[in-house]
Amino acid sequence: MSTLRNSVINKIIDYLEYGDFCVEDFDSQFPDDSTVLAQITFKALPKYTFVLDETYSGGSIGSALAVMGQGNAKRVIRTIEKPGTYKNHETRTHEDIDSAIGRISDWVRSIRDDLINSRATLRSTIDELTENFQKSIDENIDDPESYFENHEEDAIKSKLDELHKRVSELEEKLGFTPEETKKIEKTIEKSKADLKVYPKGVWYKTAGTKLLTVMKGILKSKEGREILTDLAKKLLQ
Repeated sequence: MSTLRNSVINKIIDYLEYGDFCVEDFDSQFPDDSTVLAQITFKALPKYTFVLDETYSGGSIGSALAVMGQGNAKRVIRTIEKPGTYKNHETRTHEDIDSAIGRISDWVRSIRDDLINSRATLRSTIDELTENFQKSIDENIDDPESYFENHEEDAIKSKLDELHKRVSELEEKLGFTPEETKKIEKTIEKSKADLKVYPKGVWYKTAGTKLLTVMKGILKSKEGREILTDLAKKLLQ
């Protein structure tokens, strides 16, 4: 049997119903005989968690003194929220259980806000990669106004072919749509054709920016970001 009374558990469950979410979207655990009273995890993204537990005022020192029967620390209810209202990880103490479980609706709202604004974070990542790529071109291209020699063109085409191959291999794993794959392929082919048209500095900046932009879908994964970072390095070698 859970440490918490059924009436309190039912209140917690009710708070999980918010906006597009329902109680089935969360894994809710109510341990027995534990300082942790409730632990809730958002199933779709387990990094989002809410913990309700009991501790003592004064932090770890207060807890230690309380265990030894010393000090003036009193028992408090604590919530550990990921994400919090304005930080990714927030801890709060509460005088009573009602104010503590009332934080659940705020936590669920924060999850929704975080998910909605993740696109802005993705754009920021693309902008940062593009900016770093542009800077690396300025630092590494000795003669940006010169044109590519035949052997240089062949070397870059080989690198682009390798990129194409890696993207194709990861298409299913990374969840590309057929339209996204076609856009990437078209951009790679256009970049190859532009090798004979633009000076080195112009080609690197325009082709690099186009590739980074069109491949933004794979930035959603760590593997996708590694591919783009690897691309930038290899093109400049």
